[in-house]
Amino acid sequence: MLNPLTHRKILKKGLPGTANVVTRGVYSPNASSFNLAMTLQVYVEGITPYEVEDNWMVKAKDTVALGGAIPVRVDPDDHQRVAIDWDGVRSGHEQTETARRQALAASGPAGPQAAGLAGSPEVMRQVEQALGQAGVQRQQAASAGSGSSAADDPVGQLERLAALRTSGALTEEEFQEQKRRILG
Repeated sequence: MLNPLTHRKILKKGLPGTANVVTRGVYSPNASSFNLAMTLQVYVEGITPYEVEDNWMVKAKDTVALGGAIPVRVDPDDHQRVAIDWDGVRSGHEQTETARRQALAASGPAGPQAAGLAGSPEVMRQVEQALGQAGVQRQQAASAGSGSSAADDPVGQLERLAALRTSGALTEEEFQEQKRRILG
């Protein structure tokens, strides 16, 4: 384990790189910081990747960020001396969290299955409306051949059902059930 002075020195003058956490020891649940045994796969430009097993001083709040690639600095004279760039770890973790939340928000409103509405009366009303019929009985009668209006057109009905499935208003199972009814 590096002492704090050596750690700061390597952070300042060391070779920049990244490391993947391969294994890590057990966290100390009641401590605000502790020594954590880890095995790191270290990647530095111009040096063949290698593994380092050591103990690093870790703050409890930083343990959530110890996944994937983390920024490190390596002593140019002794590649086994690796300093973890904790500011970079925290920054990378915050960027990942922000990107994940933005991607979730960009996915748009959740469909009825995400809100637990699949199969609800509102969803059934939307299906009936999309099929251009007043009720499920009329839809069943139409699929049995009781008329030839535009609402009874199987191609149009399937297109509207597909649009509802794409928008999330219907689950795949509901789509398949309605499709079977339309096709008889």
